[in-house]
Amino acid sequence: MQPDLSFKSDLVRRVRNLALGPKTPSNALVPIFEAIYNSLHAIQDRFGDQWCTAGRIAIAMIDYGGSSPSVEIRDNGVGLDDENFVSFRTYDSDHKARRGGKGVGRLSWLKVFDHAAVVSDFLGVDGKMYRRQFAVALDNASPIRNYSLAPSEATATGTSIQLMSMRPEYVRHMPTKMDTILRKIVAHFLPYLVAQEVPSITIETDESSQDLVEVLASKKVELGTDDFDIAESGNLTITHNLLDRGVVEGKAAHKIYLAANGRVVAEYEIGLPLGLNTYVERDGEQYVYAGVISGEMLDQSVNTERTAFDLEDDLIDEIKRAALTGIRQILSPQIGRVIQRQTELTRNVIKKYPRFSYLVGDPRAFVEAKVPRNFNSAEQIYQQLAIYDYRENRDLERKVETMSRGSEDDDPVEAGVATLLNRLSQQEFSVLADYTVRRKIVLDLLEKRLGYKPDGTMKHHAEEALHKFVVPMKVTSTDVHIDSHNLWIVDDKLTYYEHWASDKQMKRIIKEEGSSNRPDVLLFNGRTAFHRPGTDQPVVIIEFKKPARNEYNEDENPFTQIYGYIEELRGGAAADRDGGVIQEVDNKTPFFCYIIADLTPNLRKWLRMAQINVPLPGGGGFYGYNPEYNAFIQALSYRYVLKDARLRNEAFFKRLKI
Repeated sequence: MQPDLSFKSDLVRRVRNLALGPKTPSNALVPIFEAIYNSLHAIQDRFGDQWCTAGRIAIAMIDYGGSSPSVEIRDNGVGLDDENFVSFRTYDSDHKARRGGKGVGRLSWLKVFDHAAVVSDFLGVDGKMYRRQFAVALDNASPIRNYSLAPSEATATGTSIQLMSMRPEYVRHMPTKMDTILRKIVAHFLPYLVAQEVPSITIETDESSQDLVEVLASKKVELGTDDFDIAESGNLTITHNLLDRGVVEGKAAHKIYLAANGRVVAEYEIGLPLGLNTYVERDGEQYVYAGVISGEMLDQSVNTERTAFDLEDDLIDEIKRAALTGIRQILSPQIGRVIQRQTELTRNVIKKYPRFSYLVGDPRAFVEAKVPRNFNSAEQIYQQLAIYDYRENRDLERKVETMSRGSEDDDPVEAGVATLLNRLSQQEFSVLADYTVRRKIVLDLLEKRLGYKPDGTMKHHAEEALHKFVVPMKVTSTDVHIDSHNLWIVDDKLTYYEHWASDKQMKRIIKEEGSSNRPDVLLFNGRTAFHRPGTDQPVVIIEFKKPARNEYNEDENPFTQIYGYIEELRGGAAADRDGGVIQEVDNKTPFFCYIIADLTPNLRKWLRMAQINVPLPGGGGFYGYNPEYNAFIQALSYRYVLKDARLRNEAFFKRLKI
C-alpha cells in the first residue's frame, strides 16, 4: 500500500509563529481589521458597483472593558459559499491575492482570541439559500467544530463572525478608550472612507453606535475641488481634504488617492515633492492632506478587481504632477512657511560660504526654483549650492572649449567672450569672498586664544598660541597641505611659499651637515608671482618669542638666533625629506626675517643695538636692514600682527560688500 507522502500542516505551530506579539497595543485589533476586510470583499462581490450604497458592515464590541471581551463583525455580503469555504480552510491561500490578501487573516483570530464562531447565509449553485455554521479553534486534530450545513430561511445573504474571548495577554494591551479604537479603525481603512462613495461601517457598544463615515467627517476639513486636464486623456477632478492627525497611522503622510467608480484604487505619498514632512497647522490643530482624484478616464481604466489601473507609469506620473500644482496652491500658506525657512537657511549658508553668492541673486527665488521642498538643513542647502556651482563651472569649461575651436575670423565678443568673462569674474568674486570669511574666522579664533583683557592688554600665553595658528609645529610643507597653515597672518606674501619648515632641526633641513638648532619657521622657494627673474629668491625666517618676555641676554636674544641661522644656512642647500635640493643659499641670498614678540623695554634695547629701529606706522613695531647678512628684519608685536591682519581682512570685506 502506497504511504501518504503529502506534507502535513501544523495549525498550532503556524499560529504560534505568526508575528503578532501582544506587547504592541494595535496588534489586538488586527483580527478585527482582518474580519472587516473579509466583509468589505464580501459586499463588493455581492453588489459590484453598488457596493457602497447597498453594503452594510457592523462591528459589535461585546463585554468591552471586561476581562475577556469579544467582537462580532456582521455584513450583508455574498456569504461563505463553497468556493470561499475551501479558501477559508486553506491558510496562506491565494484566493484574494489580487486584492492584497495574504491568506492568513483567520489565523490572527486564533492568535488573539480563544476561538471564533461563524454563521453564514449564501446562495447555492442550485439557486437556494443555505446556512453554513461552525466554530474555529486552535487544534490540529479538530480545528473546525460543530459544523453544519442546512437550508436557510434567510431572505438575504450575509455573514456573522464572532471572535470570542480575547486572550489575557492581549487584553492587557488593548486600547482602553472606545475613541482610540474608532480612530485606529478609521485610520486603517482610510482609503475606503475618503472616496466620494463610502460603505456603511458602524461600531456598536452596549451604550452607543457610531458610523465611521461620521467619525471621519468630524475630523475632516474639506477644502473644495479642482478640475485639471491630462493631455489627450481627459478631465479629472481632485477633492482636497485635511484629516485630523488622530485618524492617520504613523508619521505625517500627506497623500493623494486615485479612485475609480467611487472607490479608492491606489494611493501615493506626496510629502516629499511638497516638502511637507510635518503636519499642516490650521486653527491650532494639526492635519494631514488627503486628495482624492476621480474621473471617467480612471473609471474606464481600472481592472475588474478594482485593485489597479491599466495605465502607463508615465501617465500616472503626469496625473500626480498635475495634481500637485493645485495642491501647492491649496497648501500655499504651509508651503510658504517651508520656503521661508529654506530661504533663511540659504542666506545663512551663503553668509558662511560666500563663494556661492554668485549663484543666488534673490535667495527666495533660488529656493523656489532650485531647492527641493524637503530640504530642511543647512547641509542639504550647501549640497544643492555645490551642485549648481559644479554645473556652472562645467558649463563655463564647455563654452570656453567650444570657443577655443572657433575660426580665427570669429568675433570673440559676438562669440560670447564678454559674457564668459563676466560669469568668471562673478565666480572669482564669490571665491574671494569665501576665502575672506574663512580668514575672519581664523582671526577671531586667534584673538580669543591670545586673550585680551578688558583694558586691551594681552593675557600671558605661551608663544605656541600664535605659532600653532600660523603653522603647525615640528612639520614641513610636505607634511601639511597649503590650506592647513595661516602664514598670511604675518604677511600675505608668505602664503605662496612652496617649501617651509616649522620648528625642525637644521640638520633635518640643510643638505650638508647642520646643527640641532630649531628656527620657528623657515620658508624657501617662493612662487614666481613674488620672484623677480635674475635675482635670488629670499629665504624667510620667523621667530616667535614668549609674550611679555623681557629677559634677553648675549646668548639668548632674537638677533643672535636669527644671524646664527643665516650663517648656518649660507653655503648649504635646503633639502626635502628625500634629499632633493629645494634652494641653494649663498652670501648673496637675501633674507626676510620676522621677530614676533611683545616689545618690552629690554627687547627694545636689543633692537636699538641691532639698528632695527625704524618705527612702523602705528607704532606696532620696528624694521631695519643688516647689509652684512643681506637681511631685512621686522620686529612686530603680537597686537600689531593681529591688528594688521584684521585690517587687511576688513579691507577685503569692504571691497566685497559682505
